[in-house]
Amino acid sequence: METTLNPNHHSEVKKRPKAVIIGLDAATWTLIRPWMAEGGMPNLAKLMKASVSGTLQSVLPPITPPAWTSFMTGKNPGKHGIFHFVETEQDSYAMNYVNGGSRRSPTVWKLLNAAGFSVGTMNIPFTYPPETLDGFQISGLDTPSANSPYVHPPSLKRELVDHLGKINHDLRFLGFMSTDQRRAQVLDEMEKIDRQWAAAALYLLEHHPQDVMMFVFMSIDTVQHYFWQYMDRSHFLYDPKTEPRFGNAIRQVYERLDAVTGRIIEKLPNDTTVFVVSDHGGGPVVDRTIFLNRYLAQLGILKYNKIGRFGLPPVISKILRRGYSFLRGSLSSRQKSLLAEIFPTLRRKTELAYTSFVNIDWGRTKAYCSEVLASPPSIWINLKGLKPSGIVEPAEYSALTDFIIEKLGELKDPRTGQPIIARVYRRDEIFHGPFSNGGADLILDWWSEDSLFSTAPSFPKDTDKPAVIIREHRPSDTSEWGGTHRLHGILIAHGPRLRTAAEIENAQLIDLAPTLLHLLGVPVPKDMDGKVLTSAFRSDFLTAHPVRAGTASGTSGADRPSGYTDEESAKVEERLQALGYLE
Repeated sequence: METTLNPNHHSEVKKRPKAVIIGLDAATWTLIRPWMAEGGMPNLAKLMKASVSGTLQSVLPPITPPAWTSFMTGKNPGKHGIFHFVETEQDSYAMNYVNGGSRRSPTVWKLLNAAGFSVGTMNIPFTYPPETLDGFQISGLDTPSANSPYVHPPSLKRELVDHLGKINHDLRFLGFMSTDQRRAQVLDEMEKIDRQWAAAALYLLEHHPQDVMMFVFMSIDTVQHYFWQYMDRSHFLYDPKTEPRFGNAIRQVYERLDAVTGRIIEKLPNDTTVFVVSDHGGGPVVDRTIFLNRYLAQLGILKYNKIGRFGLPPVISKILRRGYSFLRGSLSSRQKSLLAEIFPTLRRKTELAYTSFVNIDWGRTKAYCSEVLASPPSIWINLKGLKPSGIVEPAEYSALTDFIIEKLGELKDPRTGQPIIARVYRRDEIFHGPFSNGGADLILDWWSEDSLFSTAPSFPKDTDKPAVIIREHRPSDTSEWGGTHRLHGILIAHGPRLRTAAEIENAQLIDLAPTLLHLLGVPVPKDMDGKVLTSAFRSDFLTAHPVRAGTASGTSGADRPSGYTDEESAKVEERLQALGYLE
């Protein structure tokens, strides 16, 4: 076996990774399968021939923060406390940005460390600040900036920067892709970032191998959000003039990451178990937009102030709103973060004026939607005793939520007369555990094929306009989402203990943590919601190694860390707006 010389130790045996997970955020079979049939994606196609594979159901709603956190904990959001990019401030209507510090359940990485396995992870969303693992952790999407302490141990950051140069989490041009040149710039930058993470993954495998390693690539998610309309001729934003230039943008990212996956697998010993997973799928945005707060106002359960809380008269609000949307559309994210640092309070005011949250009269409002979030459109009940100006009595809660669900069912597509929202989930239908009340009261299904729609911010002056609009079918001259998330991602798993050329059914994202533990002979904590994917294993392995239940991994207390400084929040907000997760 090879040995490595470490200046702090005598020579030690070089580790051979036992399991490697490659995360392809938002990868979807609906694209991969047809491309494979044409001979594309050769590395994943080859891997699949000798693997177990199938669709992987995400969490509800299928968005990045709760999805990857549920993947890492094996639990639903009610047990780990991360529901979105933001969380409601205690005793307030304000929203704060969330990071990995808000996670309230131990990760599978910590459990593996406790069982004697070393772990190294790279770029998993919602791992900032990084955990002090035996091994290493390089945090992902929630990292505020390149200057943040996003690598544990810190010496590894210096080493990576020395060998690979500065590491970027950001695409600078996303927010203002109004020209073909800017779109091309974004795709070039995306390629640079993929190559950076690929180089980092290969370097880490070579120089810092651990028992279990995970590498995540985010670009499929981003390219699907912004470029779906260029390849999809049935899309309402489709533009035949730009298809020759950008119609292949998404496929090129998939093919590039297929090649990276191949290079990672080449570096591994034959007996390493490899998982390729996505946290959710992807699909096109449709032409239906719902203004939820406008509808709640029309139903009489949301009321607006005459003057905003900051004493901003409507005319000032209007100017701020116009100026804000102009700024958002025309500045680069670096310029915006500079502005944010110089004018944090102004930013907060314009932000609030823009989203109309500032105009809600809480003392007369029974239900509301946080429309600043691009997804998911969820409705909160202004409950007495829970919210600072709550007016809904606990005894009224059930009847009110019934009424809202019934009324949401009456929103129809004017062309077909069919309901737009196929399903509305009550909080306790999808979340359970000590932190469930951190989730919204009603979650509207926006991810199923029979329930597709977008939302947009409502403004008081538009309350008499229709709550549903059908968007014009024409190319957009601004930067906007043409694709969004779907519930089903991908799973491919290959290794000596797993079945070959087999399809797995009903696999869920929360099943991967328990499955990984079982693969390595570690008992599965009894409070995990996920199950070991026994149908993925060879029967002789299962006979010799029956699934064992272990003690609960538990949850941590209620004293949440504050997350970010104002300056870090500003930077994270920039990234989320550029990515389109904030309106």
